[in-house]
Amino acid sequence: MRELDREFGQLTEETCRTVIDIMEMYHALHVSWTNLKDAAGIDERRVTFLGFDAATEARYLGYVRFMVNVEGRYSHFDAGTHGFNSQTPMWEKYQRMLSVWHACPRQYHLSSNEINQIINA
Repeated sequence: MRELDREFGQLTEETCRTVIDIMEMYHALHVSWTNLKDAAGIDERRVTFLGFDAATEARYLGYVRFMVNVEGRYSHFDAGTHGFNSQTPMWEKYQRMLSVWHACPRQYHLSSNEINQIINA
């Protein structure tokens, strides 16, 4: 347990919940995109979780890697060749996306319009 505290002790519980919420949003985006009858105009890469920037968001990135690689959560997410390192800051973008997603009435059955609103937030 001390190992976890040393690794993630600087992250508040609220921040950890937000990271999980971001990952859950991407799960919902991908499930909804897969279930669309016509996903034309929405590239699958836009509904794929990129991760966080290793240079400026390393603590979030470390938590994502822990969740996927150690805890086995969201194991269906593709870490890509950079291991969830988006190579650009994403936290603020994800916050805007979460606001739009939370306002959707059916968060796991998103329309193509709702998906576009979320990914373009």
